[in-house]
Amino acid sequence: MIHHFTTVDSTNTLAVQMAVEGACHGTVIHADQQSGGRGRGGREFLSPAGGLYFSLIIKPELEIHDLPLITLAAGVGLCTGIKQATGVVVGLKWPNDLYLNDRKLGGILTESGPIRSGTGPEFLVVGVGINVKTDLAHFPSSLRRKVISLYHVRDSSEDIDALLNPVVQAILFSVRTLTVDRDGLLAEWRALDYLQGRVLEYVGHGGVIPATGVCLAHDGQYVIRDHNGVEHSILAGDLNPIKLPS
Repeated sequence: MIHHFTTVDSTNTLAVQMAVEGACHGTVIHADQQSGGRGRGGREFLSPAGGLYFSLIIKPELEIHDLPLITLAAGVGLCTGIKQATGVVVGLKWPNDLYLNDRKLGGILTESGPIRSGTGPEFLVVGVGINVKTDLAHFPSSLRRKVISLYHVRDSSEDIDALLNPVVQAILFSVRTLTVDRDGLLAEWRALDYLQGRVLEYVGHGGVIPATGVCLAHDGQYVIRDHNGVEHSILAGDLNPIKLPS
């Protein structure tokens, strides 16, 4: 079931509320704009007109230790759905960003519901924001060179609503794949890895580490190699690609 709104504070906030009230697996909350969209780490997620913003309620049958992989599965589904609907090939920047032509196209925010003792959360909410027809003038000047919309590589008449169902169905399929073929899902993610082999900076609690992207680990962490050749498995923090001068 899809619930559509013109403007909401946050589709994730509304989805959590609806899930607590009994909304079923596969329920979608879709909005034309968000006034208080949230990103990873409590950051603001700008949601101007022209984007696709939705949250998907899911109740996967997964082991607790595999629940963090839901964001990775959602990323695979989004790339698959976008390619099926538009022909555009999108990459994934660990852990939750969509990248196109070296710029950010969108992001994912996964949040969990109340925790059941010994069995994990009652539900998960996967929030998605994709720049479809978004005019970059709606973003702060500091971000305009870092973001992109689908219309920059496709016809500007791209139908936002027509993209919703393909990406939702592709996410649900990827989540099912995760439950029955974990290794296969991770292999799909690795094939879409934007950071592999790229020069980047890891920004964590210990400061900034210049490094190169290596690969996604089996547990969903990301492996980087510092300038001394030492590999680090990253669980949290930011991996920021560095664009080298041509």
